[in-house]
Amino acid sequence: MNSFSWGSLVLAGVLLLTIQVGGTFGNRTITPEERLIDDLLENYTKEARPVKNPKHKINVTFGFELVQLVHVNDRNQRITTNVWVRQIWNNELLTWEPDDYNGIEAVRLDASRIWIPDIVLYNSADSEFSGGTEKYKTPVILTNKGKCSWYCPVSFTSTCPINVQYFPFDQQKCVLKFGSWTYEVKKQLDMKAENRSSKSQYVESAEWELEDVTKQRNERKYACCKEPLADISITILIDRKPLFYLFNLVIPCFIILSMVLLGFFLPPASGERITLSITVLLAMAVFLQLVGESLPRNSETVPLLGKFYITIMAEISISLMLTCWVLNIHYHGSGSSAKEVPLWARIIVLQWLGYLLCVGKPDGSSPDVPNPDLRYHQDDRRRGGAFAMDWETSFSPAANCHCTRCMNARGAHYSGDRSPDESRLLEVRYTGETSPVDMPEKRSRERPKERLSEEISVLANSIREREKVEKNQEDWKYFAMVMDRVFFWIYSMTIVMSTLTIFFTRGEE
Repeated sequence: MNSFSWGSLVLAGVLLLTIQVGGTFGNRTITPEERLIDDLLENYTKEARPVKNPKHKINVTFGFELVQLVHVNDRNQRITTNVWVRQIWNNELLTWEPDDYNGIEAVRLDASRIWIPDIVLYNSADSEFSGGTEKYKTPVILTNKGKCSWYCPVSFTSTCPINVQYFPFDQQKCVLKFGSWTYEVKKQLDMKAENRSSKSQYVESAEWELEDVTKQRNERKYACCKEPLADISITILIDRKPLFYLFNLVIPCFIILSMVLLGFFLPPASGERITLSITVLLAMAVFLQLVGESLPRNSETVPLLGKFYITIMAEISISLMLTCWVLNIHYHGSGSSAKEVPLWARIIVLQWLGYLLCVGKPDGSSPDVPNPDLRYHQDDRRRGGAFAMDWETSFSPAANCHCTRCMNARGAHYSGDRSPDESRLLEVRYTGETSPVDMPEKRSRERPKERLSEEISVLANSIREREKVEKNQEDWKYFAMVMDRVFFWIYSMTIVMSTLTIFFTRGEE
């Protein structure tokens, strides 16, 4: 068999195989939807605006549905949201008669095969600029009248100026701005907001409470274009839920602060008051370092919680200074020559404040009823205090005399309050106006008496001095106790007032 015969046979086989394959594929019929899509996209250019008259503009209805508030980044001024975006417009170039295609009235087309509006998120904060069109992966619903509906779930990260002045009781307003990037509003593309609720599908956030979502259409002229461009601004209003911060940041701070209040009831003699105040101050400083990680880093305004911590630390420092002052007062009269408490302090602090605040005295007795007319001398004399001697000797005939006779005369002045034996020992007799009787016998008998009188006077003065020092020490201790109670109430009211002022400032604004 020659080469021609072999070539004829190969050609005949190929033709037969082609006929068989063609018959197999020819048995499959094209569906009406396939035929419709082929007819619609035949000779169709997706870059052209879908209008028959170039002077007509395309009207896009823009809808926005907030589904979830994913994250609000205080430090980087960003907000991440999951939303549903709805865009509706008319395509005059893609229309058909349903009767020609077995009654098909709508088809789904890939967005990459037809014209779509270039509406993007202007204030996008993604690592790579992603306005939105490349994020929409769902197909476009096209009706036989040319109506295009594009419903897309998408996650946006946008910029949002975060005002942390009232943190953690702050309210934030974030705006998501959607608009065409290239089409002018006058002749090419216009936008209008959809008249539907924007939070019907919202999933509650654990940190934020959604107050409202509003839409507003705007027109603005940019440097790139001669005519203004339209945009839809979505305003999201959210309130921070403060329970987490109150429970983890504020309440522990009050517990630490209560330790300072307990320090005012700690006896000064225990020696632990300064240690307690310093320990509380250090604990507050360490706690503030931990809290600093939760506070937003913003140098424009000081957060409300930051003001609270600064105020608390200042109050703890003031309590430490007050504690040092009270301890200084308490040990002011600890020496052997304790000074008297000033008169103004005795009247204002020891009597009036001690009585009003019901501060018990160091010996356990109740505070005396204030009576400034007594000048304290009668009370001191009744108790054998240090002022009895001064009050009595000031009216004594020998008050300004310091010789032995005068000392004896002072003893005679008190003879009315002494026993007969003591009166006889302290009695002084004179035989003349200028000198006693110069009799050796009497002088020899009177010398032991005079020596005994002098010793008794010295002993009495020593006892009175010791009683005076002890009385002054008790007064200084009582002074410290009263001032301790005064500082406790002032400090408590300061804490309450400062806390209310700080946390209720948000409500007043």
